[in-house]
Amino acid sequence: MNIRFNRRVALGIAAVLAVGLVRWATSDVCVSAWVFQGVKVHRCPDGNFRQTVGLRADGLAREAIGTLHVSAEAHGATENAWERLSAPVRRLEASLFLVDAGGKESPLSSEGRWEQDDSDFSLRAPVKLPALPDGDYTLRARVTTPVGTETVDAPLALYAPARVHVLTDRPLYEPGHQVRFRAVVLRAKDLSPIDGRPGTWFVTDPSGEVVLEQRMPAGPWGVVAGDFPLDRGAPTGRWTARWTSGDASGEASFQVKPFTLPRFRVEAVSTKPFWRVGESPVVEGRVVYSSGAPVAEAAVDVTWNASGRWPAPIEWLDGKAKDGLPRKARTDAAGRFRLTLPRVPYDLRGQATLSAWLSATDPAGDQVQGGASVLLAEDALSVSAVTELSDGLAEGYSNRVYLRATTADGQLLPGAELTVKRAWDPHDEGVRAVTDEDGVASFQLDPGPPVNVVLPAMPVRRVPPPPPVALSSVRDLFSDSGSPALEDQLALERWLESLHPCARFVSPEEGSAQVTLGVRVAAGGSVVDVTSDGLPLGTCLASVVRGRSLPPGRERVLGLTLEVSDPELPTLEFQVLDVSGVSEGLVEALRLAALDARECLPGNLSLSAPLPAALTWRTRPKQREVEVGWASLPREEGMLSAAPLSCIQSRLARLVLNAEPGSAMGVVRFTAEPASDGSEGDVAQETTLLGYELGVSAKVGKEDVGSTKLVLSPARLPPARLRATPVLARAGEEVRLELMRGPDFSGELPEELILMAGEKELKAKVENKAARFLLPGDFEGWAEASWAGAVARVYVAPRAQLALEVTPDKTAYAPGELAHLQVHTRVDGKDGPAAVGLFGVDDSLSQLVPLPGAGALDGMRPAPTVASPAFDVLDGTALAMGRIRGANAAAATLLRVSGVPQRDGGERRLSLSVAKPFEPEVELTEPFYRVLAELSVQARAWEESAPQGETLSPAGMTKLWEKALEACEKRGEAVTDAFGRRLKLSRLPPEMLALTDPRAVVVNGTRLPEDVENWGAWVAREAP
Repeated sequence: MNIRFNRRVALGIAAVLAVGLVRWATSDVCVSAWVFQGVKVHRCPDGNFRQTVGLRADGLAREAIGTLHVSAEAHGATENAWERLSAPVRRLEASLFLVDAGGKESPLSSEGRWEQDDSDFSLRAPVKLPALPDGDYTLRARVTTPVGTETVDAPLALYAPARVHVLTDRPLYEPGHQVRFRAVVLRAKDLSPIDGRPGTWFVTDPSGEVVLEQRMPAGPWGVVAGDFPLDRGAPTGRWTARWTSGDASGEASFQVKPFTLPRFRVEAVSTKPFWRVGESPVVEGRVVYSSGAPVAEAAVDVTWNASGRWPAPIEWLDGKAKDGLPRKARTDAAGRFRLTLPRVPYDLRGQATLSAWLSATDPAGDQVQGGASVLLAEDALSVSAVTELSDGLAEGYSNRVYLRATTADGQLLPGAELTVKRAWDPHDEGVRAVTDEDGVASFQLDPGPPVNVVLPAMPVRRVPPPPPVALSSVRDLFSDSGSPALEDQLALERWLESLHPCARFVSPEEGSAQVTLGVRVAAGGSVVDVTSDGLPLGTCLASVVRGRSLPPGRERVLGLTLEVSDPELPTLEFQVLDVSGVSEGLVEALRLAALDARECLPGNLSLSAPLPAALTWRTRPKQREVEVGWASLPREEGMLSAAPLSCIQSRLARLVLNAEPGSAMGVVRFTAEPASDGSEGDVAQETTLLGYELGVSAKVGKEDVGSTKLVLSPARLPPARLRATPVLARAGEEVRLELMRGPDFSGELPEELILMAGEKELKAKVENKAARFLLPGDFEGWAEASWAGAVARVYVAPRAQLALEVTPDKTAYAPGELAHLQVHTRVDGKDGPAAVGLFGVDDSLSQLVPLPGAGALDGMRPAPTVASPAFDVLDGTALAMGRIRGANAAAATLLRVSGVPQRDGGERRLSLSVAKPFEPEVELTEPFYRVLAELSVQARAWEESAPQGETLSPAGMTKLWEKALEACEKRGEAVTDAFGRRLKLSRLPPEMLALTDPRAVVVNGTRLPEDVENWGAWVAREAP
């Protein structure tokens, strides 16, 4: 019974398999490809399958796990020449390798088993890259399937985030010089050098063309050097040297142009750091050759410029005034010169700087330039403040105030005792504090209620108006060019001052007027005739010109165009009072006469002043001249004095109308108005604001340094604040954070506070409104805590401190002598190794181009973001570079920090995708042209051996093609396509098939039939 049962089961299974195979065979699937090769296609291929593989990676990084995908795709063709098959291969195995830059292949193991993705039948596995050095690698996948084994390569650039700094040995070169450059590459995570990191130098000319591309890896200490010879015909302009490694790069620019180093230099300096009110500043300078020898009898030209809120006197910068700043000097036998400036005015406010641009010319005519500056200061002490409340003070509260005290010229006052008092309270005894190493003191200050603070007005310097008469153009009618002789031009310029009185005829409403005069000059130089427009202004100018003369010579007729502007004289305003109506034209006559009378008014008139007399007038029919008389007025306060009255009456004695008037009479009353000089808005005005004016004085020991005033604005307490102590901490040190509430705070104090020390999270309980944290022993950088919108920051400077000392073996060397330098490096106060670069240039080069200073590498260290530098000088870079030593200065600077630097310390994860292409047409090219060449040989042989009159038909061409295939196969040459199929004419692409056309192969046209049959159509029909 069991046997029968087993037979039935076996027969059932066989039947099911048979039915399944029949159904599969009759379905749209190629069974052999599915069973033997794992490829599911709707038709069986004609020829062999070709395989391409793909590689995709996500999140690859050194010593981190990413995911890697490999896939294989089969490509085939059917008997239809144009139909292609493509499907994924479902059974595959993969192995991974890493290939370095030298081509060495190393196996790469996966972190887990390979799993197949059912969506695309690819294999995926977790992969962890080893801790490889920075460089360009190749990720290679070798995939084996029933179709075959293929490899695919993907470029893998493994570079840690880095910072690169490039510098050249000097900033200026001439064509033909050798440019030397150097770069240093540091890891962004810890700023440690990256030895051996691959990179490439690029040198770009001013047009943007890359003239040098050189691969050069970094050496020890992350330093890489290169050089580039400039051709003698190198283009001038700004060049660029750049070193690139991965996605990090740095560049430096340099100038290329012909130059000559100056033979001498000019130096000047103020004899005192700053000058106060009533003092006469003195600048001493010298002109010396590069060898140190003095340049005697050198002419020094000086150009001055003033900067600052306080306006310097106009005459100082005028250049023409005798009491202005000195403009010229000459060196003595020792090459020295001295400039004495005018006394500092008593209206000096705050500080101002006078900058001098010096140009020295030696007896040989060579010139060099230099500069000097003179500081003018109202107070000997300079103070600036930083508070926790945006540099303001809160009323009725103990404010933490940081004051930085320096001398007027910016010299620090470490260890100075500062006294701060309320300037408005004479009974205030003040508070005292001592400054730290950076001259910053910390105060707790209650300013009380704000008061009105009066800021003194800045003086107003009114620029004198330009001359009222200017010569716009001159035309000589007897000259072919129209230009007058130079001596005539100079003489005409000397006329202008005598023409100034005529400008009174230009009213303030008009502003300016242009007048053209015709002037005839005799051969002796005297003016014999003048023409004008007949108006009062032109008539006045013409009358003056008639009394002038030019240098003797030929007779001349000149056309002068004069630009005349309002001379800003007082004006004479009038009011016409009549009995029976104003005579027509009287107002215009009075206007012209009043302009003429402006010359009579006192120039210092400051207020409106009525005339003490009134003009009476009478007009009669057919009489254009007005009858004029004067009547005295009762004397009143503010009237114009009687002194100018007679002059005014003489200018108004004769009034002539343009037209015949009627009969009328009346009175005219006059008022003298001061000149409108356009300076109404420039009146010195005091500024009153609500705030706090503090008096600050300083002592160093028993010496009184000086005093000054400081004005701060009112502020409001925020709801919450955090204060860290200390702000400049050391690794392993305890940090205390105080929690301070404001009037607007609502809620409860937290039970716990969190301090983020880099990536570490430190927690501490809040006790007595404070939390204490112990920094990790290996920590450096920024620690930050926040609570209720308040932020406190602590900075731990890097432990490694580098010091460099360079000393020569002698203080002076003779020309041609060899100098020896002793280089001494210290790390954390102890002797230690370091990478040192030395670049030496002639100091004279600094007169042509700025030379890099000690802070050239400051940008390599990440710096915090600050809203504005503390005290306008202490910024985030100074803090990061360890240039702030005092605790008070550091605390004030940290108040301005708005964001700490984020170092890019993590390894960048890479994603890539590569697929090996499959191009059957490209693989067909070589065997086709090989057979085509043989076809031409067979065609030539047939042409020579075939009977006379025989022609080559399409079928004959097919036979020749088969012979060509057989001949190539005998020689061992491949004659198959990308799918392993023997080349057939019917499978060729149209462009290749056209090359096998009998008319393209046969040379002798008599060997072709006269009846032309389309070769492509024949092949498509017969499928040979």
